[in-house]
Amino acid sequence: MNENELEARAASGEIAAPILPEKPVFRRELAAALLMYPSAFAYVRALDDWPFWPFLLLFVGLTELLCREKPRSRESWFWLGCMLLCWWGSHGRVWGDEVWLPLHALAIWWVLHRSGALLERQSGHLLPLDMLNGAFVFPFRHFLLRLHCLAGGLGKLLRRQGNSRVPALSAALAAASSLLLFALALRFLQAADSAFERLVTAVLGRLKLPEWRLRWFDFALSLPVGAYLFGLIAGSCREERSVLDERAERARLRLAGLRRVPHRVWLVLAAGFVLLYLLFFAVQARYLFGAFSRRLPEGFIVSEYARRGFFELCRVMALNFALLWLLTRTADRPAREEPALRLVCLLLLVESLLFAVVAASKLGLYIDCFGFTPLRFQSLWLVAVLAFGCLCALGSLLTGKRSLRLFLGGAALSFVLLGLY
Repeated sequence: MNENELEARAASGEIAAPILPEKPVFRRELAAALLMYPSAFAYVRALDDWPFWPFLLLFVGLTELLCREKPRSRESWFWLGCMLLCWWGSHGRVWGDEVWLPLHALAIWWVLHRSGALLERQSGHLLPLDMLNGAFVFPFRHFLLRLHCLAGGLGKLLRRQGNSRVPALSAALAAASSLLLFALALRFLQAADSAFERLVTAVLGRLKLPEWRLRWFDFALSLPVGAYLFGLIAGSCREERSVLDERAERARLRLAGLRRVPHRVWLVLAAGFVLLYLLFFAVQARYLFGAFSRRLPEGFIVSEYARRGFFELCRVMALNFALLWLLTRTADRPAREEPALRLVCLLLLVESLLFAVVAASKLGLYIDCFGFTPLRFQSLWLVAVLAFGCLCALGSLLTGKRSLRLFLGGAALSFVLLGLY
């Protein structure tokens, strides 16, 4: 069966065959599929004792290779910088090991931006769906894409005996196989003789390279990791823009379908929260604002006063964000079009800002007495981000302009910059 007959039968559905893109894209995918094996192995080893920067460079390079024909947005540069700064600050005193989960989230978010696979083409209110696509849908939908590229693409190249690139490709594969066998032989010889092991260790030490240790478990683990990463990057590039636009429109229609709660009901409910907070401020004013006057309530010491209530106030602010999200998404009329409901939302945000100021004053008193620590830096960042979110929501409510991109960018940038400390 020749190549044309094979493609015809695959098109008719008689046999299943991988769908290969056009020649330039196909070549890039094939190169990326091959390079993803050492990249994934470098990632797995970085979890143990290898440096992380080789994988990061390969990850960025492979993404740029596969997204070469995609238009680059300005926002993608911002998220790439945040990702690199987040990695650079992974050895800082503030976040430490806690930075790895945000680093992975930033990497996924940058890939979605670079590949143009965001539902709204930019950071927007469909962020949860975008993160779901980037973390699960795209990688696992295209989990076998790397094998398809290798099985279909590499086999197609090797069958072209008249192609001048076949000898070069065969030589590269032979070199890669020899390198693997050389590493195995080196490892076996190190285990066979202690003097030879010391010699190899000394040579690698002079070259300032990490000692090569082939671990079959690490290699086996790198296979699904590489399939996931290739599915994320190449799969995001393969997503059709028209399909993504249809999904975004369906998501907007479903969100619009939630607008069934009468706005007067939300007006009464939200007003209840406003009155509750006013009562709380009236009863606890002397206690809450003691940090401003540097006078502690009777029976309190500085550490107890500063810690008590700080995280509770932050949780109240988070609850207010959830309340406002429900209100704006389920009210039958937009809050900006109803003066009374708009006023109540503004009061909720102002009270949230007041909570942030009180929490920051308590933390400031604590820092003034006992100095900075990484945990206090993290707490200060948390209350600052919550306050910034209140300001962004206030601006959006007053002007009608979307502020989620500004909030996400400010929160991410402050997070990575704090990690540099």
